[in-house]
Amino acid sequence: MDILSQWLVIEKLKTGDMAPIKFAILTVSDTCAKNEKTDESGAALKQLINDIYNTKDNRQGKVVCFETVSDEVSLITKILTDWSDKKIANVILTTGGTGFSNRDVTPEATKSVIHKEAPGLSVAMLMSSLKITPMAMLSRAVCGIRNQTLIINLPGSPKAAKECFSAIAETIPHAIDLLLDNKEEIKDTHNIVQHDISTCSHNKFYINTNAATRLRESLFPMVSVEEAVDEIVRSAREENKTEVEVIDANNAYGRMLYDEVYSNCHLPPFRASIKDGYAVLASDGKGKRKVLCGVKAGASDIPVVLVPGTCVRVNTGAPIPDEATAVVQVEDTKLVSKTSDGIEEDEIEIMIEPKEGQDIRSIGSDIEKGSLVLETGTYIGVAEMGLLAACGNYKISVQKRPSIGILSTGDELQETGMPLEPGHVYDSNKITLISLLKENNYDALDFGIAVDDEIIMVDRIKTAIEKVDILVTTGSVSMGDRDLLKPILEKHFEATIHFGRVNMKPGKPTTFATCLYKNKKKYFLCLPGNPVSAFVTAHLFVLPLLRYLQFDISESIVVVAKMSSYYALDERPEYVRATLKWEIFDHYPIAYITGNQISSKLLNCKRANALLKLPKRTKSQLALQEGDFVPAILISKMTYK
Repeated sequence: MDILSQWLVIEKLKTGDMAPIKFAILTVSDTCAKNEKTDESGAALKQLINDIYNTKDNRQGKVVCFETVSDEVSLITKILTDWSDKKIANVILTTGGTGFSNRDVTPEATKSVIHKEAPGLSVAMLMSSLKITPMAMLSRAVCGIRNQTLIINLPGSPKAAKECFSAIAETIPHAIDLLLDNKEEIKDTHNIVQHDISTCSHNKFYINTNAATRLRESLFPMVSVEEAVDEIVRSAREENKTEVEVIDANNAYGRMLYDEVYSNCHLPPFRASIKDGYAVLASDGKGKRKVLCGVKAGASDIPVVLVPGTCVRVNTGAPIPDEATAVVQVEDTKLVSKTSDGIEEDEIEIMIEPKEGQDIRSIGSDIEKGSLVLETGTYIGVAEMGLLAACGNYKISVQKRPSIGILSTGDELQETGMPLEPGHVYDSNKITLISLLKENNYDALDFGIAVDDEIIMVDRIKTAIEKVDILVTTGSVSMGDRDLLKPILEKHFEATIHFGRVNMKPGKPTTFATCLYKNKKKYFLCLPGNPVSAFVTAHLFVLPLLRYLQFDISESIVVVAKMSSYYALDERPEYVRATLKWEIFDHYPIAYITGNQISSKLLNCKRANALLKLPKRTKSQLALQEGDFVPAILISKMTYK
């Protein structure tokens, strides 16, 4: 619902003079009608109607009819006619039967009963769906009016039905007022729209810094953390093109490999000794040997030829004579005699029967020249860096990293280095986020602090997205009269806000948006201003976005931990900072919560190496007890008690 309609509804709800909207849901499905399949779409719509229309500051809506019917025109038309003519419902929602198959006849049945078409609703749903999938153009949904009832066709899948209905839900109350000729409501809506048309953009929000008229409830639906991450993943993969750069292999740590890597040499490139010992002819068996010389690792040539009854002393990794067929370790020999100067060995005795190939690394036995060493999409870690060096790879192709910037917002923020002004706090968010990104091998640009002023914020955001692909902001996303970020993104950057509230603690106002700027997709992750909220949401949302933009499908490491003490649960799922420690002989780490968890207290992050993912409070579970098991997301190294 747009901000003007929301304000109007709130005012009318105070007086109690708005009648609830009556909805009827008709699921068109052969399989559901025969009870061969559960009607998930109808149930999803019923829940969605309750979620949208039955909030504290929204117009009431109730589902009065809920029925399933086969894909038969005559059956569909009969129900639509009965519900409309008997004024059972103000709005009839059909779900299913809008596709291309022979049995998809819902649009035809609807056309046969409506008196007027409402094509704008169909177009709005189509445009909204096309942003999600091009397959939406195959829907043949019809919307229209019969008497004083609005009939709307929705797709058959629960997800698509919810998405389409959500796209038009805000217009339905006004449509019903028009159908019922509710003159007072129509007049009020028109007056407010006309009065504010000069200050409202075509976007969902306008910028309102008047505390008395600001919204008291967010217009954004609350999504779960899982839904928020799914939306980030979908957006990151949509139209995402891999950019490639060639870099020095010595600088490749933490990057994602684009091209396959092949070895430029054999490893080892020569026959090498595995042990400190003596290169011998295995056919000589046990017995005494004349020591011809010693060969150390790194020697370029061997000045002697091995013949029966002789040996060459070798170090681990040293080349061995071409004639040698075995290496006998020092421990399996004994000294017989020294040279006249007493420094070198003259003769030794082999105490075992050598075997052919014993303790010799043959050429290419580890890696053959030209063999595949690293595959496309490999994350280059410590071992991979070693392989690149060992195989002689100097330049490699990697996926170009998305560039990222950090911007803090708020009148109260101040940079460190100067005496603190009255009413101000030092900005800790920027350095915390920049350090977190550096810890994860990303360099971020610092775009400073923007005060809560529309012109300044717009200018600072423009400056940032000229230089970076992702802008992470902190502050200005909650419900204060100076929280301007969401409307600024929509008004000035025509951004799509994918979610604006997340069902979590801390971090509820977290916002994710995208826009096209100079034909390039830009990403905005707008985190709350409280330091702990920014810290937690950066781990849960910023780092995954960066990974997915590089097609890195790895996920955060989650372990099972045991609570060290009682903890009262919150009404929202909570991400609690904790230190995990291993007790001797215990299979699971113990989770020690790091003190008071209020979102402004950065001190409780100091020793945290994990975020405990705690469930929301229910009637059956009000708290966690000592010893209860919980999932824990690792955010730094674990320690041992």
